[in-house]
Amino acid sequence: MIGGKVVDASTLAAYAVGDLAVATWLDVARWSGIALFLPELALIEARSVLPWAQDQFAELLDHPSVVWGPMTATVADQVARRLDDARVFDGMAGHVVHVARERGWPALSADPGRLLHVEGEIEVDRL
Repeated sequence: MIGGKVVDASTLAAYAVGDLAVATWLDVARWSGIALFLPELALIEARSVLPWAQDQFAELLDHPSVVWGPMTATVADQVARRLDDARVFDGMAGHVVHVARERGWPALSADPGRLLHVEGEIEVDRL
């Protein structure tokens, strides 16, 4: 896989309700060979807020283009510093922004405002 997008919780929420844009991105990812990176905090937030969508999230994790990324202690420290610098506290957004910056990929979001509060220069593809 070459390149990709970093998925946030709003994208997962859109997926859970059958949003056509997310289905299209999944098809594009599969056929073009890009990855859709799913940070752990995005999945935790979506699972917590949308408990009825557990089957959809499990299905998404089985998609061949979806890559799940854990929140390690090292990444948590880096995200915390990024949030301190931005003077905001939004762990999910911080994790997505961190991964996007580390990988040099844009984020994929239905709610880009959260990501832009962490870093106003982050590239975001909007659903």
